[in-house]
Amino acid sequence: MKKLLLTIQILTLALAASAQDKTYYVSPDGNDAASGLSIKSAWKTIDKVNSVVFQPGDKILFEGGRTFCGQIKLQGSGEEGKPCVISGYGEGRPIINLGDAEGAAILMENVSHWEVIGMEVVSYEPYRIGTGRQGIVVRMSREGTFDHFVIKDNYVHDIWGQLGGNGLYMGYNSSAILVHTARPRPAPGQAPVFSAPTVMNDVLIEGNRIERVDKCGIVCRGARNNVVVRKNYMDNLGGDGIFVNGPYRGLIEYNEIHRSCMRSGTPDLPGDEHWWPHVAACWIQNTEETIMQFNEVYDTGRNLYNGDGFAYDFDFNCKRCIAQYNYSKNNYGLMLLMYNIFENVTRYNISENDHTHLVQMQGPLVGDGNLVYNNVFYIDYGMADLDFFLGDGGDGDPDLLGAKFYNNIFYATGQGRFRTAYSSGPTQTRKYDETIKPNLPAGSIFLHNCYFGPWNNGLPDDPEALVADPKFVAPGTGGTGLGTLGGYRLRPDSPCINTGMYVPNAGKSDFFGNVLEDGHPDFGAFEQPGSGVFADGTEAAKDETARQASQIAWTKWMFPAVIYSDSPNGPAINLREPLEPEIKGTLTWEGGNGKPVVVDLSKVKDRSRIALPIKTDPNGTKLKVSINNGRFSENWEIPFAPMPQRRRF
Repeated sequence: MKKLLLTIQILTLALAASAQDKTYYVSPDGNDAASGLSIKSAWKTIDKVNSVVFQPGDKILFEGGRTFCGQIKLQGSGEEGKPCVISGYGEGRPIINLGDAEGAAILMENVSHWEVIGMEVVSYEPYRIGTGRQGIVVRMSREGTFDHFVIKDNYVHDIWGQLGGNGLYMGYNSSAILVHTARPRPAPGQAPVFSAPTVMNDVLIEGNRIERVDKCGIVCRGARNNVVVRKNYMDNLGGDGIFVNGPYRGLIEYNEIHRSCMRSGTPDLPGDEHWWPHVAACWIQNTEETIMQFNEVYDTGRNLYNGDGFAYDFDFNCKRCIAQYNYSKNNYGLMLLMYNIFENVTRYNISENDHTHLVQMQGPLVGDGNLVYNNVFYIDYGMADLDFFLGDGGDGDPDLLGAKFYNNIFYATGQGRFRTAYSSGPTQTRKYDETIKPNLPAGSIFLHNCYFGPWNNGLPDDPEALVADPKFVAPGTGGTGLGTLGGYRLRPDSPCINTGMYVPNAGKSDFFGNVLEDGHPDFGAFEQPGSGVFADGTEAAKDETARQASQIAWTKWMFPAVIYSDSPNGPAINLREPLEPEIKGTLTWEGGNGKPVVVDLSKVKDRSRIALPIKTDPNGTKLKVSINNGRFSENWEIPFAPMPQRRRF
């Protein structure tokens, strides 16, 4: 009996092994009735591929240099270490022609462990209103955890989707490469369709070429861990180049984007009421500790209704992200700093002839600590604004708006000039006021920068300004490629060498790869090698002081702006992230008997959600919060309020 069971187990394992790791071939000269397991017995059509549920380790290889018409909809999943792969064999790339169909040319929906490598995806059909088209798509429309998606070395081009609209295939979903969650919304008055979350991890989008696409080049929304977008090239896009939403410690690097944002914002653009005209070349949203580095952006467009056109953007809810070692040329601005962002850093970047809003600040100056330091801003024609946006209604407070600028070089020559301006109003009728001066101490926004050339309304209020020629090697000579920017190195006699301001936690190297630890900081994106060392050894202490101050500011930012008194589970503080062990303090509010009630944070077990034992209606009262980490402290109040009525879709 034992021998029989052992024989059955061996046969079962053998059958399981034989069901995996197969290589299937597809050729226009094939036969769908064949096995597909060799070139001579290749399948013929995409329909045959769509009918098969693939197993871990399977490969589907299309004949290179041949065209296959239709839409691939892959079924089955790989597993860790044994992904399913779709690619080509023979000479050239296999061509998947979407034609006039709506949706994706290659779709992976609710599957895991897939790799798409070396394919060519096209449509060639002209734009048709109401038809959204896509290239290569990963879509999750149900609950669960989905891992490992590689989209590499593909050529996606001539796919004209719909710029406007919010349908499954339109707007941001009309992309050459799209990785996203698309869970259905509940019907009005109904409970959510799913009780568990949808989670995506391990996404690599690398080495792809994208040309002539509407709307976007690469969009990744909803993937959380190990998200990398690297070494992609794109040109002539109607909307955004790269848009990444959601990752923790994501990486966007060595991408090259030409002529993005070319068609969004046209006044007569056909679409519907959900048309969103504001687009940028490379931007992130809802990300934490994500890095954009070594990217190049050239020649963005900006139609009438597009208020953007920036090369880079820290959008809503970006926390401690970094944009470094990037190049921006002939765009409508280097960087957009949106609302509700925290401690993001723009450093060691080079901007050549970016116009309009060079840096636009829509978020608050106080508390968020967004830094812009050791960048080079060069302009030799037109106006470049340091733009403080007061909102469409112009009701923003100039004293609460901005970012901190340190060690930057602003270089204007020829017919170029800079200015600071406070803007307001809708994009198409926006007004700029050069006369507004915030009621802030000198150096609150601009401190220790180098200024060369004209400013339309006078230099910024910088008490440590260096007004001098920085003596670049050859300014304004940047071409295409990071290797063309040697002209922004400093000459040995530059007044910017060894005269910069120390900025804590400034990284390890400059734009050109020179180490930063070898001497006193310089201005700009270049650090002169071998220029001496610090003698007092206080840098580590400054770094630790900055870390502790940041910890307190970060903790305050994690608290909600309001506490809903009638929450179904009772009043509670739902934090963005758990409190760190060093954080101490108290929560205080007025009890039902008029006496204060105090909660000691050091005794709270759940450091993510703090339930408040409130028995009476607290509306009209406020929670007093006091936190400290032994060195820094913060005290503020949070109001209680009824939960607002949710909008139903």
